[in-house]
Amino acid sequence: MQKLYSLFKLGIAWATLYALRAYLDPGSGSLIVQLLIAIIAGILATVRLWKARLLSLFGIKQESEDEEFDKPESTE
Repeated sequence: MQKLYSLFKLGIAWATLYALRAYLDPGSGSLIVQLLIAIIAGILATVRLWKARLLSLFGIKQESEDEEFDKPESTE
């Protein structure tokens, strides 16, 4: 167990030293930001899709955005 713990500490130390030699230029930062935005957009789209499928499974009709705009406004 002691050897495994020592090997783990050595691996952590090596990974830390390796990471210190990393260089991020503005292009890399921009790529990371784009990646995070794409992940968030993908998660939101997936949640919306599964929400619609789950509601239709239970027979709950969700009012779509198109129907909302097609409603005539009352003029008084």
